[in-house]
Amino acid sequence: MAQARAVPAASEVRFNRFLASVYLVMAVGMAVTALVATSVSNNPALMKRILFDPWFTFGLFMIQMIVVVWLSAAVMRMSPAAAFLLFLFYSALTGLALSSIFIYYSQTTIAYTFWVTAGMFLFGSVVGFFIKGDMSGIGRFLMLALLGWLFGLIFTMFFPMSPGLNHMMNFVGILLFAGLTVWDTNRLKQLSAQLEGKQGMGALVVIGALALYLDFINLFLLLLRTTRR
Repeated sequence: MAQARAVPAASEVRFNRFLASVYLVMAVGMAVTALVATSVSNNPALMKRILFDPWFTFGLFMIQMIVVVWLSAAVMRMSPAAAFLLFLFYSALTGLALSSIFIYYSQTTIAYTFWVTAGMFLFGSVVGFFIKGDMSGIGRFLMLALLGWLFGLIFTMFFPMSPGLNHMMNFVGILLFAGLTVWDTNRLKQLSAQLEGKQGMGALVVIGALALYLDFINLFLLLLRTTRR
């Protein structure tokens, strides 16, 4: 009986270590993003290229997309070190892209929004951690909703609508990425149980950190947009 109870306890300890590693890698990525964004915001020449050179901005966006797709598709075939370095490279690219927020928002607004985002993200992660059921059905719905939201966002970028529609898109996006935070945390819990003791746990740490990193960044940007009048 004691041995039977010890097995789930050991498994829970290993999962807690795994989840701690995921959040540590994510935190390192966030730190890289913040450092790069702050440094670039103090470089007027580079800021002008980001703001006024559409080819530079488009190229930066395409590189980010390629890195995310490549990392997501090939992470299980990479060494954990290579996957981690690629994740840091993506984090640096994101910092470069986000540096322009220092022009549109004050540092006080950015800091306040960051901590609000951190609180929402933490709440979503805790909920996802304690949900024991399978959320695959909800995950499919969230991914379809994400595709629809992205299409609507791109449409409003090329064909600006009323401010009310933009506010609605922001509100829907915030709910969507809050839900994705819950789902990604729960999904990591399920995947770690399936891969326990097998190869690929190091790669899973990186891909898990990337998923949560994307949830956090998008949630932060959407909340930041709500502060504009």
